[in-house]
Amino acid sequence: MDGTGGVNLDPVIKDFGEYAGILAGILFNKLPPWALLCIGALFAFLGYGSIWLVASERFTSSPYVMMLIAIFIGPNSASWFNTAVLVTCMRNFSHSRGLVAGFLKGFVGLSSAIYTLIFTSFLNKEPLKLLMLLAIGPAVVSLISMNFVRPIKSEEMRDDEEEQSNFIFVDILCIVLALYLLVATIVEDWVTFPSNFVPGVIAGVMLLFLVVPAFVPLRHYIEWSFSRQREAAIAESLRQPLVRSHRSSRRRRHRRALEPRARLPDIDEGDEEAFFLALAEGAVTEKKAPRRGEDFKLRQALVKADFWLLFLAFFCGVGPGIVTLDNLAQIGDAYGTTDVTAYVSLLSIFNFLGRLGGGFISEYYVRLNAFPRPVWMGMAQVVMIVANLLFAYGRKSLLSLASAIMGFCFGVQFSVMVPTASELFGLKHFGVIYNFINMSIPLGSLCFSALLAGCLYDWRAGAGNVCSGRSCFHLTFIVMTGVCGVGFLLTLYLSYRIRPVYKTLYPSQGQEAAHHQTNVPSTGS
Repeated sequence: MDGTGGVNLDPVIKDFGEYAGILAGILFNKLPPWALLCIGALFAFLGYGSIWLVASERFTSSPYVMMLIAIFIGPNSASWFNTAVLVTCMRNFSHSRGLVAGFLKGFVGLSSAIYTLIFTSFLNKEPLKLLMLLAIGPAVVSLISMNFVRPIKSEEMRDDEEEQSNFIFVDILCIVLALYLLVATIVEDWVTFPSNFVPGVIAGVMLLFLVVPAFVPLRHYIEWSFSRQREAAIAESLRQPLVRSHRSSRRRRHRRALEPRARLPDIDEGDEEAFFLALAEGAVTEKKAPRRGEDFKLRQALVKADFWLLFLAFFCGVGPGIVTLDNLAQIGDAYGTTDVTAYVSLLSIFNFLGRLGGGFISEYYVRLNAFPRPVWMGMAQVVMIVANLLFAYGRKSLLSLASAIMGFCFGVQFSVMVPTASELFGLKHFGVIYNFINMSIPLGSLCFSALLAGCLYDWRAGAGNVCSGRSCFHLTFIVMTGVCGVGFLLTLYLSYRIRPVYKTLYPSQGQEAAHHQTNVPSTGS
């Protein structure tokens, strides 16, 4: 298609690359996290580096198919980074899944605002420099962080209070960073600076905010390194006496080996018969399928109604956000706005707040009274209807409000889906299950953005291929309103089905007290 449908084929390929992480999920159980980070770094360098070579005209004759492959490979690096970091942290901090998902997915949502500020401040709005940053920056950061992204042994874990305090500290810093980016976006949108000094200072302060949370894992890593050195020193001191007594112990082992072995006690004939009968029954008994909350393989999860309810509810929840992200430039043009940088930053910042807030709120209420997490997905989709109607019936002055609401509700979907999937289907194969559910995002991009929005835009544009006015995306967001309604109903039904799982995983304080009283032996006569 010549209009938005044609333009949006590249974002669809990008979305499929960014969220096609099933291979990364499969390899997570076979490779260490640092190996996945290395693969992601390689993909980022090859993908974005190839696009940079073509855009800078160093390659003048590059087939379009090769460009599509580069557009796929570059964003696909994110799926390797995401799988390595998210799944590792979900396993390490399994008692704080909502907080982990909200924090990690929140920074993914905030990345657009961070890159936008760097683009406008340090890179002078030059696309070639941004492509070079995308090719080198993520690769360097992933290589630096390889030693920090690792499974933590149970004896290395901190107590719950210290863990919670660290999460709260990092969350507060993240909220301050988001508010700072919000103010910086408004200032740069309203004020024109004569030089790049002030924007550079603004971006420099932002980088300081990004560095500060790194001191939390750095401190733990230093403590872990010192503890390993102490353990090695203790083991070395214990080994020295063992070396001196090695010869005598070897003689003793040799003597024991030459001594006749003690006769094993006889097995009673009846016991022997029962033993072999139990062995035979165990050998022929078929292993039962896992139940909710246990570890599922992907093929086992695919035949469960809960899996497809979660998949479809997430599909409906992210659909309007994907349409907005992929078509924000065309939406701005339709309303007469040539620069949508401020709208992109607003959507990104509130996307972060939605992810962080959704993870925190769902974690609080699931611990308080075993409140099912998917309810929050549904509530966010109800609020998302307001954003859809603002885009459909609003005007230029309401684009900021619509972008903020859409970003917040879009972010909630991610921070709720991630812990819900881990609670229903376990953490053993969580990497591949999570990445399969994530495939609903590129499917939504294809169905809602490229096909629905693209076809309706072309129909409204006519022969000129350029549409203006709110009618360009009016019908698209009306359809998205209906999609949110369907998603809300799906989340309610899913929450009703899985409520017993949450009562089992997160018993309320009253239930725990009652259980404790029933287990206390009676002292009366």
